[in-house]
Amino acid sequence: MRIRRKTENQKIMDRARKARKERIFGDRNRERYERYGFPSGDASNQVGDQGGKGMVKVTRLNGEVLYLNLLQIQSMESIPETKVRMMNGDYYLVKDTEESIMDQIRAFIKSCIVYET
Repeated sequence: MRIRRKTENQKIMDRARKARKERIFGDRNRERYERYGFPSGDASNQVGDQGGKGMVKVTRLNGEVLYLNLLQIQSMESIPETKVRMMNGDYYLVKDTEESIMDQIRAFIKSCIVYET
């Protein structure tokens, strides 16, 4: 039996595929933050149980809870899970629907407006 060696293009594609998978599930960012002494991507230590002002609570595909700054959300796409693209180019695949995220944004904006009687 002959061992098949990978070409350089196959190696590049494998690395790109692995990086994409890590970006989707957040493994690479979590390891990088912990390596440099920053808190992990889990926002429970940064935001209380009620959530923070201007933060949207979403759940990743792997069940991890994530808080996103609503002012940094650039766009959302439904593919059948929801893809949230941030201003810095990162994107997150989440279980939440676009409508539930928009409801959280509307509730925050509504809490900022003061009506005079």
